[in-house]
Amino acid sequence: MNRPICLPIARLIRLRGAAITSLLLCLPFTSNLAADIELSETLQLPECHSIGWVQRNLQSKGAEQAWNGVLDEAKWGTPSPQQVVGRNWDWKVTDEQWKQAVKEKGEGKREEVKFDLWIPEGVEVVKGIVAISGHGSGENLYKHPELRKIAQELHLGIFKFVGNPMQRGFWPKSLLYERLAAFGEKSGHPELPNAPLFLYGHSNGTGYSAIFPATEGARVWAWVSMRPGITFQVYQPGGAQVPGLVIFGEDDQFLQRPSKEENLAVVEVMRKKHHAVWNFAVEPKTGHGPGDKTWPLVFSFLRHTFVARVPSDADPRKGLVKLNALTEESGHLGKNWDAAKGGYQTLSIAPYADYTGEKSNASWLINGSYAADWQAFQGDGQVVKKE
Repeated sequence: MNRPICLPIARLIRLRGAAITSLLLCLPFTSNLAADIELSETLQLPECHSIGWVQRNLQSKGAEQAWNGVLDEAKWGTPSPQQVVGRNWDWKVTDEQWKQAVKEKGEGKREEVKFDLWIPEGVEVVKGIVAISGHGSGENLYKHPELRKIAQELHLGIFKFVGNPMQRGFWPKSLLYERLAAFGEKSGHPELPNAPLFLYGHSNGTGYSAIFPATEGARVWAWVSMRPGITFQVYQPGGAQVPGLVIFGEDDQFLQRPSKEENLAVVEVMRKKHHAVWNFAVEPKTGHGPGDKTWPLVFSFLRHTFVARVPSDADPRKGLVKLNALTEESGHLGKNWDAAKGGYQTLSIAPYADYTGEKSNASWLINGSYAADWQAFQGDGQVVKKE
C-alpha cells in the first residue's frame, strides 16, 4: 500500500535532487518515487544555554581544589589558580542549578541557532543519529557524500546545529532531545528523540561532543573531538565508558597550548585513571582543520562503534535503546603517537590480551578492523576504503 509523505508549511524536501517547497506536500511513497527528507529550522535562543554563560555563572569557585586530572601527570610547572580552573571542565552542573542561575541572572541576549536534519530515502525507522555541531568543519561533515552513504546503509539520520547558544556546548542537555522530538514530529519519524547518538565537535565544538556524554552516556554510542580547541574539555570521567576518538593536527597551534605533551596526556590519563574506552590519533603535517585524508578514520570509527554498541534489533519506536556495554578486555590496544619523533609512525597494535606494551594508557581500539585503520592512519595517513 502506498504511504504518503506529508510535510508541513514551509518545510523543504529534496526529491531526486530538486528542492520543492509547499504549504503541505503529500506524495505517495512507492518504489518508483522516493525522497530524502531534509528539514531546516531557525530559532532565537538565549545566551544562557551556551557553555560560556555556564562557565561564567556556574563554574565552581573551588574547582582548583577539586581538580585531580592531568596536572599531576604532565610536567609543565606550577600553575596559577586561574590556570587550574581553566583546565577543569568536569563541572557536574545540574539542570536545577542552571535553572536557578537563569532565574537569578537572567537569560541574556538571544541569537539565532539553525538546525538541519537529513534522512535518506527509504529509511522507515531511524536507528541512530549523527548529531553534529556545525562549528568549524561540522558544516562540511553534514553534507559529506560518504557520510550520507553510510547513513543510507545503517539507517541513520544526520542532525546539525550551529549558533552561539549551542555550537560550543550547551545546557541543559535536554535541549537536544527537545529539538529532535520537534523534528521527529515534522518529519514523520517520532522515534528520533529515542535514537542513539554519535556526536561530532570540531575545535571548541569539543565542549559539546566530549562533555555531553559525561551525563548522557546511556544515549551516546560514540563521540569524536576533531582538533580540540581546549583539550582539557575532553577530561570527563563520567563519559569514560562511551567510545571516544580525539584527532589532533601535528602543526595545529592549539595543540601547542599550553604544550603538546600536556594536551596529548589527557586521553592517556583518562585511560590510566578511568579505563576510558578512548583512542587518539595525530595527523602529521596538518593544522587546525581536517582534510580529505582525515574523514576515513572518522567514518571507520562511526561504523565499527555503531555495530558494537547498537543492538541489531534496536527499535527506537518502542522507546530508548539500551546500548551494548563494552569491556576493556574486548578491544585492541595501540601504542600512542610519540611527540618527540613526530611525523608518520608505525605504531604497534594487538588484541588486549596480547598487547605487550603498557596497557594502562595505550589507545583503546574497538576491534581489529578499526585498529588496522587507526594504524594505517598513523603510518602514512591512508585508510583503505573497504568495498
